[in-house]
Amino acid sequence: MITSALPYANGRLHIGHIRSTYLPADIHTRYLKNKGEKAFHVCGTDEHGTPILASAIRSGKKPQEIVDYYHKIIKQSLESTLIHFDIFSRTTKKHHYKLAQEFYIAAKKEGYIDYREVPILYCEKDRIALPDRLVVGTCPYCGAENQYGDHCEVCGRTYNAFQLKNPRCAICNSTPIIKHSRHAFFKLSELSDKLRDWVKNGVKLTKGVREHVLHWIREGLQDWDITRDIVWGVSVPDLPNQVFYVWWDAPIGYVSFTKELFDNLGLDWRHIWVDENGYIVHYIGKDIIYHHVLFWPAMLMVNGFSLPNEIRVRGFATLEGQKMSKSRGHVIDLEEFVEIWNPEYLRFYWGITTSESLDDGDFSLREFQAKINKVLIGEIGNFVNRVIQLIIRGNISKGSIEKEYVMNLIDKIDKYEKDINNNKFDEALNDVIEVAGIGNKLLSDREPWKNLNSEKAKNTLVTAHTMVVAISILGDPYLPVSCKKLREIIGIGNETNELLLNLKRLIQDEEFISHSLGTILNRKTKIKPLFAKVKESDINRMRHKLQGG
Repeated sequence: MITSALPYANGRLHIGHIRSTYLPADIHTRYLKNKGEKAFHVCGTDEHGTPILASAIRSGKKPQEIVDYYHKIIKQSLESTLIHFDIFSRTTKKHHYKLAQEFYIAAKKEGYIDYREVPILYCEKDRIALPDRLVVGTCPYCGAENQYGDHCEVCGRTYNAFQLKNPRCAICNSTPIIKHSRHAFFKLSELSDKLRDWVKNGVKLTKGVREHVLHWIREGLQDWDITRDIVWGVSVPDLPNQVFYVWWDAPIGYVSFTKELFDNLGLDWRHIWVDENGYIVHYIGKDIIYHHVLFWPAMLMVNGFSLPNEIRVRGFATLEGQKMSKSRGHVIDLEEFVEIWNPEYLRFYWGITTSESLDDGDFSLREFQAKINKVLIGEIGNFVNRVIQLIIRGNISKGSIEKEYVMNLIDKIDKYEKDINNNKFDEALNDVIEVAGIGNKLLSDREPWKNLNSEKAKNTLVTAHTMVVAISILGDPYLPVSCKKLREIIGIGNETNELLLNLKRLIQDEEFISHSLGTILNRKTKIKPLFAKVKESDINRMRHKLQGG
């Protein structure tokens, strides 16, 4: 069970969003399916919370209209970059509401919910409570004006709305008063020991995450206020006119979406989430470590649910060395990218430059162009095209597979699998590039084009062809469309399940290789290169746009 952090239905996605979460999860799921595993990629939009309510109020729309619009946009954007989900649902579905309430009722029954009076800001003119995103004022740290009540966009510091100087209602600009409200609190502090043991021994975590989380536990976990005095969200069963804090209901989407998917497939979702018969991997960005490694596991513990087996974290993305900013126009939306370039180019760029690390990564237009033109096209595309064109020119229908190269190729396949299983997706993609590099060197050393009728040339091209077969399968999690196209050219069926499982057998099977060569020779249409170069004019156009042109 592979999950991606739920995108928030309040804005478009940019090219950095897929780096930490959606692309790694997609690569992992595709790899597992190619191995014949029963794997599912589950996600959906997070559609509650104050920012959505605030957007609705400012725009004069209903919150449901906001989330309906962005759910569609986000889903299309992710699909445009070839991110595949077995289900992409939403947290505004009735069965999700029901499950979020059941989590609360069970936690209360187990003694992990209590109630406390808390101060709230209240607008007398609009007659509503003002959570953080409905309050604006002066940052208590740097003095920046017109900042929201949860964090400053200028200095980056976080705080609560009561710390704002000169607070005002974001709707009508009037000064709020302080009232008190009875809220439900989740007793996270009482689960410190269980969480410490689980973090130490029960879950695989990205390097550096365990140390961060254990530090937070040592400092002392605080109980969580899990209800809000707003109308948009999942209603709290025993607190009228309140809804759950968005971080109570959002992660439950992992379970409710699984239930929705499995109900449609005739499977039992409890097999994964209750009976511990599945293997759960969460992919997240580094800004939500606390929620996923402490808060969410605690919710699962008190409900008797299965805990995640792995939580994989990657850092943020910058653009040309600077933070992406919609307000300054310093951003490339996913739709904008795929209008200009092949979406596989973004997958390849992030795939080769992103390690499993808390470190941030940069999208550089110049480096992007070099990675595509020199590596994807210069190494992989060039090798594949040379082999296929030489097979056609020489009418190569048979030859001997050279064992030395095949054994080396098997070693590369083993390393590739080890790298992916260890979540080193960048290194696994490098393994594919190295296969192409070995093939390119073989062609350069042997120069088979000088005498295509010789046995040496035939054996060279047949051996090189086994590497093309390997690339068409090993490259699939990163370049699914191009690898599918390549497999069609070389006569491999495009049902990807178990392709990787059978790869070592295929590259040593002379009957299969002969069939594949025949498929290439029998094609009636001209075989075109898989990739086109990233043009200087497109790079300049995008750079001009980012500079405000």
